[in-house]
Amino acid sequence: MDLFSDVIILEKKLPSFWYVLQTIAFNGLQAIIFYISYAYVCPKTIQRKRIALFILGNFLLIFVFAGVRYIAEEIILYKITGYHNYADSSRMAIYYVYDNSYYAIRILSLAVVFYFVKHTLNTNQRLSLLQLEKKQAELQVLKNQLSPHFLFNTLNSFYSDLFDTQPEVADDILKLSEMLRYVTYENENDMVPLTSEKDFLQNYIDLFNRRFDNNIPVTFTSSTTNLAGKIPSLLLIHFVENAFKHGILDNPNMPIQIKLEVLNNRLVYKVSNYYKTSAHYDEPGIGQKNIEKRLAILFPKNYTLEVNQTDTTYAILLNIPIL
Repeated sequence: MDLFSDVIILEKKLPSFWYVLQTIAFNGLQAIIFYISYAYVCPKTIQRKRIALFILGNFLLIFVFAGVRYIAEEIILYKITGYHNYADSSRMAIYYVYDNSYYAIRILSLAVVFYFVKHTLNTNQRLSLLQLEKKQAELQVLKNQLSPHFLFNTLNSFYSDLFDTQPEVADDILKLSEMLRYVTYENENDMVPLTSEKDFLQNYIDLFNRRFDNNIPVTFTSSTTNLAGKIPSLLLIHFVENAFKHGILDNPNMPIQIKLEVLNNRLVYKVSNYYKTSAHYDEPGIGQKNIEKRLAILFPKNYTLEVNQTDTTYAILLNIPIL
């Protein structure tokens, strides 16, 4: 008698209550395997383009499905009901895994399809939000814009007039002109070169320091190499502004520290400062909330923004991928 006949004969002898328990166990196992693939394997492999790991993860789930089903039906349910689902000759490991691979592959394929559908919908939603925010920002810029060509030409004229007589002032005007040009034109792009964002930060720090006769205890260090790639425009300046706004600016023993480096193709950005007890960071301002919202849209589950606050110090650590 072949294996198929053994299974048919065995099925005819199984009582209805066994089918109820077997159906609950089987469907529950399918739901678990579906969730593991959909919620863990797919997001951690497909989104990061780890195809080999994706194939390996789902391949292992086929064996997990067969193993858990064997324990549930052929051991646990057998002890409860006294009935097996498979005939004795069909419970050999190779055949059992082979026979159950059909059900596992079917449910895993469904999980992958569901993941791609959800990922596509979420991506489209994020793009729509970004486009809307960009249009709103462009409209606001147009409302506040004072003929940029006139402004730049005027600043260039001041720079030329002061270049020989007051070189330090001329240099400041040049930095201001570069910053305004960056905000006006470079900000039209969602992503900008990391080197441009670094130069913008440096110009801002230099100009702010000039207001205090270069006596602000601030250090800005950055990687001198490996700064290729792009990041979202005007993402980093908020944290520097915040440090200057609330930080202690007249004590060399309490410096503002700003560090920018690239590690493993990710930007690691740190800003720390001391602050007076009268100044509070209890509630994040609208600037930080907007940045967190922007990061969540651009890098869903692929960024960290840590805030470490004590009674006298405030520090942030931002980690995002370089594109």
